[in-house]
Amino acid sequence: MTPTALPIREPVPVGRAVLHAVRYEWRHLAGLTSTWILLGVCALLSLVSGVTLALSAAEGAAPRPDTVAVALQWDAVATQLPLLAFLLLPLSTGPVATELARGAARTSWLTVGSRSLSYGAKLLTGAAVAAVTVVAGALLTLLAGTLTLTLTGAPSPDWVEAGPPFVRFLLFMVCWPVVCTAVAVLLRNRVGTALALTIWPLLGERIAGMVLGQLPGLGSLGDWLPFAAARAGLAGYSEPADEDREFLTALAGSDLPVAAGMAVFVAFTLVVALAGAYAYHRRDAM
Repeated sequence: MTPTALPIREPVPVGRAVLHAVRYEWRHLAGLTSTWILLGVCALLSLVSGVTLALSAAEGAAPRPDTVAVALQWDAVATQLPLLAFLLLPLSTGPVATELARGAARTSWLTVGSRSLSYGAKLLTGAAVAAVTVVAGALLTLLAGTLTLTLTGAPSPDWVEAGPPFVRFLLFMVCWPVVCTAVAVLLRNRVGTALALTIWPLLGERIAGMVLGQLPGLGSLGDWLPFAAARAGLAGYSEPADEDREFLTALAGSDLPVAAGMAVFVAFTLVVALAGAYAYHRRDAM
């Protein structure tokens, strides 16, 4: 009896495989109630930011461009890490940390086809969600701000001047989920990842900068710490007053130029993402 030949399966095109993996990751996120709660909070705070921006302007004057930039960036420099970054932290760390801890990562690997696709899809999905959230939040802020200014009879600011700071903020927020996911892979602990990504930008880099400042010949290295460099890039508003410029530099903790600061953070993101990729391929799910 002649055996029946099995059909030969053609390889799935890379583009379709990536799309399938990203769709799988998004369905995972979209199926969580916490995802929609956090996105709803982001939308509400964006509206509040727009109203606050309009009401904080001097009577009869339009809000200053640097004030608009601060509102669109969720006051990223003053708070050392944008409030939006804290809100998106659970969405960026939860899926991968939970999968690795509970052994569900094997299901993801089988579903999407490989570990590389699974890891890449997590990075792409996180970056895409962050980008859409930032853009949508900015539109809501502009809408609420414009409406409030119109109702109060105040002139509108030149929204275009806040464009460059907003683009840098968008770049930071696209990198942020990549860093969060990679650190979650490296630590394999959701709580530990959240603590590390909160304590290090807020406190750890300050201590590290102070220590480096006391060492001969190493004082300038503090300017190159990743989050301090990112804050330096985010603080590059159009024309802040001289006293504001000195204050912003002190808050940022870095004297790097705008472009250099953002370049340092992007490079840091790439290094951490590669380290996460190595760990994701080497380690087994529990």
